[in-house]
Amino acid sequence: MKTTRLLCAVLAGLTPLTPLPRASAVGGHAVHAVTFVDRTAGARSAAYWTERMMATATPVDARLTRQAGPPDAIPAAGYTGGSRVVGALFLSNGTGRHYCTASVVGSAKRNLLITAAHCLYSPSGHAWNRNLVFVPKYSRGHRPYGTWPVWLMVADQRWIDHGDQDADVAFAAVQEMNGRRIADVVGANELLINTGYANRVTVIGYPSRANDPSDRPIRCTGPTYRYADAQLRFDCGGFTGGTSGSPWISDYDDQAQRGYVIGVIGGYQKGGDTDWRSYSPLFDDDIGRLAVTANDQA
Repeated sequence: MKTTRLLCAVLAGLTPLTPLPRASAVGGHAVHAVTFVDRTAGARSAAYWTERMMATATPVDARLTRQAGPPDAIPAAGYTGGSRVVGALFLSNGTGRHYCTASVVGSAKRNLLITAAHCLYSPSGHAWNRNLVFVPKYSRGHRPYGTWPVWLMVADQRWIDHGDQDADVAFAAVQEMNGRRIADVVGANELLINTGYANRVTVIGYPSRANDPSDRPIRCTGPTYRYADAQLRFDCGGFTGGTSGSPWISDYDDQAQRGYVIGVIGGYQKGGDTDWRSYSPLFDDDIGRLAVTANDQA
């Protein structure tokens, strides 16, 4: 299977898509839903998420507790100082205040995040989530790179219409801060598609505080495997609720704190119903087209 790197220069050179207020069709499965957030509302979201509000938020997904009995050969994630390009994504919806994990991904606009689609939109509730902010390298209430309000969300229409597990990937754009774009402040992973099933990745995410009251990110490195035609799996303990959207990063550079994102926790069972086995949709050409739509609309 071919491997395609979606570099900023490549995205910049692509023919722009025709802007549409809600969706655009670009062939194949690629029909995309786009929603915009008023920038004034974004500023209110940043003010809304005080340290106390963040501390009381709960995971948006259901993997709230560690599961007993993972096979002995499966490793466990450890605490990490985090990564500048990975952070907590705080949001609210009809059930309260929640969080996922998201990461900065390279694009010509230098303002994009990638996460799981279920962190942005609920097919059962037929609604986009609200008050979204991204906090890079969040740890124990600290926000070393500030709080970045989300103003644009882009998801595959297959997720919007019926929660297709193979389309549980989405992009979001964040506002500038002090005249600077987020990738210029913290850097960005590069998006990599069509890598196949066998990869070696580092996964960084924000687990449930019910299991990890220290409120710090965790990290684990290991191989990926084929689960289904359009799904990958990754085995490592500790990835409880809150880690949805966690990037699967190949060739992670500890000094630069970035690499190539080839997956996110999501997809089958919204990423898995145990803490020790996680899933991701396979990043294919549809994901590449979704990235192009996000970059164009941003």
